[in-house]
Amino acid sequence: MKRREFIKFSTFTFIAFKSTEVFAKVFTKEDLLILENLFEILFPKTKEMPSSKQFGALSFLVKTINHSSFNNSDKSFVLQGLKDFNSSFPNFINLEKQKKEKLIYEIVNSNDYAQSWLSKLVYYGIEALLGDPIYGGNKNQIGWQSLRHSVGYPRPKLKYGQKL
Repeated sequence: MKRREFIKFSTFTFIAFKSTEVFAKVFTKEDLLILENLFEILFPKTKEMPSSKQFGALSFLVKTINHSSFNNSDKSFVLQGLKDFNSSFPNFINLEKQKKEKLIYEIVNSNDYAQSWLSKLVYYGIEALLGDPIYGGNKNQIGWQSLRHSVGYPRPKLKYGQKL
């Protein structure tokens, strides 16, 4: 193999590896359970607003994070933060709801990294609540209805910039 071909091949392989490295990661059942619990704490059902389960926050995140257009640094941050959270609080799932809420409150107020990570989950939760249902959240337009939002038209017909 000639030197230039080797350099091109090496560069291509490195770029291909780096771009798929993040997308090769998947959520485990435990990860999904932790995220579901966290979303329920971050977006509880209230008199006026639906819970994260009702509007599909977890479903939205899973569908969106696995799409090629999802921001790689956000994906890495969400996945690494989940891994760090799980290793720091391995019994989180087994805690009572009030203890889970207290734990989240404590780590948000004492740890900048945890605060940033949970803020990122809130960001994607808000997208799930208010985005068009075509993207996997806002089930049955429940987020819009809870805010008495008038739907804008035209609405997307395809996801993520696909061509008609």
